[in-house]
Amino acid sequence: MLLLLAALTSPAHADDDDNFFFVGGAAAIRPGYGPVLYPAPSQAEGLSLWGEAEADLRFQAGIVSGRLDLDFAGTVLPDVGIVKALPDVPVIDTVRPEWAMIQAGGETWVARGGIVNAAMGLEDWDDWAMYMPTHGQYFAFSPGRMAGSEVGWTFGDDGPTVSIGGGADLDWDSEGIVEANVSYEGDAASVYSGVAVYPGIQRYAAVLGAEAYPAEFVTLALGGMAGVDGASPFTEVSLYGVFLPEAIVKPTVRLEAGFDPDGVTGGAPWAASVGGAINPTPYTKILLEGKLLGTAGDPVPGVYASLCIFRPEPGDDEEGDDAGPDPDDKD
Repeated sequence: MLLLLAALTSPAHADDDDNFFFVGGAAAIRPGYGPVLYPAPSQAEGLSLWGEAEADLRFQAGIVSGRLDLDFAGTVLPDVGIVKALPDVPVIDTVRPEWAMIQAGGETWVARGGIVNAAMGLEDWDDWAMYMPTHGQYFAFSPGRMAGSEVGWTFGDDGPTVSIGGGADLDWDSEGIVEANVSYEGDAASVYSGVAVYPGIQRYAAVLGAEAYPAEFVTLALGGMAGVDGASPFTEVSLYGVFLPEAIVKPTVRLEAGFDPDGVTGGAPWAASVGGAINPTPYTKILLEGKLLGTAGDPVPGVYASLCIFRPEPGDDEEGDDAGPDPDDKD
């Protein structure tokens, strides 16, 4: 697998700006010691080890483009097994389609359908697109992969894009979802935020994602959710400081807090992390994190890492810098 991925790390071929075909892939190995957080937070503590592999395909022909991401994940510790995902359908619950969509778009508009991810929130499914090896606590409760459609409109040159979509959320047992989001990438700040409504389970939430660039040596980021689940209010907030974001080594701190009196999100009352990312080459990434997780009793420490190798996608920073979240990804 590693030899295959290494062979894929040459730059993607593109005939011109309007037409390209890209095949790539990635793999990550994540060891940890402390509270077991994957595939879901649990009461278990100790050594954990899991891995993920992904195959990617992108194409564009004029105004038509498509994207396919297939994920496979498994655990070695504390248990050996394949990590399955909703919906409970053979094959796609094991080789999970993270994206499987086709879209048409012009300079100011886009319409897509299939399995898509709304552009709201800071973090992505995949380790190689993250700030740290563990997600912010809001991520697990945020909207998932949507089997449906979305339309978007960009206002002005390099202005914000507003999108509206709906369908079935595969990661919430195919619950119906209606969502709207706004994404914008600027020199001073970027925004990836929106709202999600699940009429069937009476969940209404705002999903927050924003970055600010007050100086070249620091990026400040805010991610989180706030809303109601039935009659239960909840809030989960993650605040990041990413230092030297254009360097090979990017020290990062994250502070988290939540208000969740009925325990609907499953998050801890608070958490604090110190770590960051190292990009030794354009196609490798190392994530490190020391984490202190708040509990009803004493805080519980943990250490986590992720070793990633991937083929940079079209348009990615060739130096392997962390450029923030992909507005086309889940979170």
